Order: sequence, then structure tokens, then C-alpha cells
Amino acid sequence: MYGFRDPSVLSECGLDENTQEVLLNNIKRKLTSQAVKIRADIEVACYGYEGIDAVKAALKAGLACSTEDLPIKINLIAPPLYVMTTATPEKADGIQALQEAIEKIEKTITDMGGVFQIQMAPKVVTATDEAELARQMEKAEAENAEVAADDDDDEETAEGDADVEVPSEEEGGAED
Repeated sequence: MYGFRDPSVLSECGLDENTQEVLLNNIKRKLTSQAVKIRADIEVACYGYEGIDAVKAALKAGLACSTEDLPIKINLIAPPLYVMTTATPEKADGIQALQEAIEKIEKTITDMGGVFQIQMAPKVVTATDEAELARQMEKAEAENAEVAADDDDDEETAEGDADVEVPSEEEGGAED
């Protein structure tokens, strides 16, 4: 670690210039703190007149807390569940930023007559947590696709019934 602060220490090792440079670059890369990903799960809904507009306004208020150093992202898992994430080398700063965004979202949605609940408070997530989130999102997409397919089937059946009824009405009209 000392060689990282004072590169002249490596000159005592008898290494050539190129090797010293490669070694210093490797040391710097290893000692640079890695960004941690921080996540929070929230439920945001509004069943009043404002509805989805209130939810959008609340989420935008939370996104307004995002900065270049601490970018905040909000993704839908399945209504009314949203996941908030940020990545930063400083764990405490990231947790604080998400907490502030959560407070803004809560204030905005409750002021508009909506409901808010924290499902998971801001915490550092691991690769395992990320894999679980990806699985949840895929599951939600699959469920939405099934619902959409069910709706299409109902529409086709209804259209089929309408087609059957129309000729029978015309036949009835022709007999009169």
C-alpha cells in the first residue's frame, strides 16, 4: 500500500521502468474501492381520482434526488411494487440518497391521496440478490404475458359469438 502512495519505494526493488508502471497500475486498480449496489423495494399506488398521474408524480419526485455521482433508478416489478437502485463507492451515501428519495416519494403520493409502503429498506445487494430481482422481473413479465394472452382469447371468443349471432339475426329477419 505504501508503494501506491510513494512510487519511489519500488525503485529499491530493482524493477525496470515498464514493470514498475504495470505493477503500480495493478496496485491502484486493486486498491480503488468498488462501487456497491444499493436497493430498496417500495409499493406506490393511488386509487383516487389522480390515479396513475399521482404515482408518476411521486416517482418523478424521487428521481429528482438523483445526481451525477449518485444516479437513482426506479423500475417497475409489478404494480404497485417498484425497485429503487443506485451504485456508489460509499455505502452510507447511497443508503442516505435512497432514503431521501423514498421520503420524497412517500410525501408526494400521500399528499395526493395515495398509499405508500416500504417493502425492503435500502440495503447493499449482492450478486445473489440481483439474480433474485431478475427472476422476479421475468416472472412478472411472464404473468403479464399470460394475462394479455387470456384477454386476447376472450376477445376472439366474443368476436366469434358475435359472428354466429349476426347471421342468425339476419335469417330471422329474412323469415319475417
